[in-house]
Amino acid sequence: MEKLIKKLIKKYGGISKMESSLNTEIKRDEFIISELAKLPANLTLLDAGCGNQKYRPYCKHLTYKAQDLGEYTRDEKESITKTEAKDYVIGKLDYKGDVWDIDEKDATFDVILCTEVFEHIPYPVESIKEFSRLLKPGGKLILTMPASSNRHFDPYYFYAGFSDRWVEYFLPKYNFKEFKIIPASDYYRYVTNNMYNIAINSNWLAKILLAPGILYLFNKKKTEGSVNYQCSGYYVLATKSS
Repeated sequence: MEKLIKKLIKKYGGISKMESSLNTEIKRDEFIISELAKLPANLTLLDAGCGNQKYRPYCKHLTYKAQDLGEYTRDEKESITKTEAKDYVIGKLDYKGDVWDIDEKDATFDVILCTEVFEHIPYPVESIKEFSRLLKPGGKLILTMPASSNRHFDPYYFYAGFSDRWVEYFLPKYNFKEFKIIPASDYYRYVTNNMYNIAINSNWLAKILLAPGILYLFNKKKTEGSVNYQCSGYYVLATKSS
């Protein structure tokens, strides 16, 4: 069994490299930063549900506006992992309040960025409607959402995730006629990630026992079926109709 662990480390360049390849947050950051870089200079962007405004540094060529409820302090329900406000520092906000009811006039923004917010609000559909109201005709929406998530930022945790069918059903209802849905990972990577997280937080016996399964699943090829069955989330690029 120890040979399998050594093989795993050697094949993928070390634990840190494998962790990086399985880390959905890193993959999501790469996607968002890439999309932000494609935006023409001087557009006005709203970061809806901005949290700690981690993407602000990548919007220097844009007019960046930040919105958040700004009331999270700590997880109220005990979980395996726990976060507190000190890990979630929010900078200056241009708009404070609910993401589905933003105090701004119609057609104000060229771009709306909304990342991993919808599981934390009771009204995701109303938020899509609000984004449509706030965007100029031809405006862009960059949206990411989980398909399956663990409890986090409680008590602001309302949904475990959303499907691609949810996007296909609701976006056209609110004047988003052109959109692209990109699945994040697939079933094999989803399970591997969970097994890996258990392994790195366990003793060596657990690591040895889990290593064969991690290695097997990590090497499984992604298929249309494995993506449709389970993925960690979706990246959505949408355009508001003129």
